[in-house]
Amino acid sequence: MKREDLKALELSDEAIDQVMKLHGQDIEAHKTKAVEAEKQLETLQGQLEEANKAIEGFKELDVDGIKAAADEWKTKAEAAQKEAKAQIQQLKFDHTLEGALTQAKAKNPKAVKALLNFEDLKLSQEDSSIVGLDKQLEKVKSEADYLFEPDQPTPKIVLGGQNKKTNMDSVTLAARKAAGLSTE
Repeated sequence: MKREDLKALELSDEAIDQVMKLHGQDIEAHKTKAVEAEKQLETLQGQLEEANKAIEGFKELDVDGIKAAADEWKTKAEAAQKEAKAQIQQLKFDHTLEGALTQAKAKNPKAVKALLNFEDLKLSQEDSSIVGLDKQLEKVKSEADYLFEPDQPTPKIVLGGQNKKTNMDSVTLAARKAAGLSTE
């Protein structure tokens, strides 16, 4: 629509301005819709390209390889769990053994451990004690009793009292005598 076409219809200038204004608003609204449609089209085309790439990537995947990798990771996880469980059991055993050696009054637990046969020792799950330790400790005590504190306390030897005579000089003696105090 052009102004000349509206003048040919013998419309006034004010009416032509109003018609042109309304026509401009319609055109702007259509332009906005067109721009939005173009952006939406670009977005959808980008998503389509990404989806096609993903589909191509899926075509290249080795399903058997993925299954084998999953089985391998499962095996590794089970092995790690077993190893962690074994480490926890070893820590419990070591802690219980340390406590038992302390309770048996071992002076040096490391030295006593060196004399123990660990193959015959097992951690009891019921009462958290070490099975077979008592027999081995009796044997070690009979062979190397110096590694353990004695059951009876060692007698303490007391050497004399703390009373000491002080040597007084002649001035101190004379002063004590004049004051009527003992000079001994």
